[in-house]
Amino acid sequence: MPGPIETVEAFCAMWEQPGGFAAAVREYFTEQTDYENVGMTHTIGIEQGLALVAGFENDMGIARIKVDMLAIAANGNTVLTERVDHMINAAGETFVSLRLMGIFEVLDGKIVKWRDYFDTAPFKG
Repeated sequence: MPGPIETVEAFCAMWEQPGGFAAAVREYFTEQTDYENVGMTHTIGIEQGLALVAGFENDMGIARIKVDMLAIAANGNTVLTERVDHMINAAGETFVSLRLMGIFEVLDGKIVKWRDYFDTAPFKG
């Protein structure tokens, strides 16, 4: 079984494919996964996570997300990431790039908690 870092890397790598964010949620979330974009959104479980992803796609026009992993470290099952997430539309254009810090808690190859911290200014057009 992959370790916590490998699980998070695989999860994030899936986002680069069209429909990959939803596929990653289906594969790596549990019914109890607690996912929070601090100060913006908070979901529990696969279905709420998928609804949020659908909102990103429909409301914001995100077709896929390219992740530049700047740093990644683990302390036991907790994985810390420093990333730049590039939001890409259906035409293949990057329209928002977010610098952020993420915290993932991994258990048995699944993400059970995930919190991202970032500046929301890029979304305030």
